[in-house]
Amino acid sequence: MSKPPPRRRVASRRKRFFLFASGAALGSALGLVIGSLLTFWLGEGTVRTLQRGIRRLGGDDGHPHFDLLAQ
Repeated sequence: MSKPPPRRRVASRRKRFFLFASGAALGSALGLVIGSLLTFWLGEGTVRTLQRGIRRLGGDDGHPHFDLLAQ
């Protein structure tokens, strides 16, 4: 079996890059639209409360750590 010509590899790389870039752009756009709609429907206060809860689950409650400041 012979190797495919180099031209096909380049076209394949371009196609993969184009598909990746298109997917990233589409995902970003959809994320912005869905996030904006959720904020509009739920209200800004509810979204802030959800964000604060997620931050607390991750270990960051938004308050300064005074034990680290005293070092």
